[in-house]
Amino acid sequence: MSFLFSFIVIILFFGLFIIIAVLGFLRSLFGFGKRKNPMQNEPSQGFEQPTTKHKIFDKKDGEYVDFEEVE
Repeated sequence: MSFLFSFIVIILFFGLFIIIAVLGFLRSLFGFGKRKNPMQNEPSQGFEQPTTKHKIFDKKDGEYVDFEEVE
């Protein structure tokens, strides 16, 4: 009798595990049940990176030239 009860509990445990795994996969696949992040749509208050990445040179800075070794 104890063996039968243990067997049923193990079957229920694995069945519940499989159901949770399938539901988690479907949730990630279709995206339902996700909470919206309220901070996602708001502009950030901190430092923002510029969209274009280029070096900024002052008028004081010279040009880069190729190195030539003088003998």
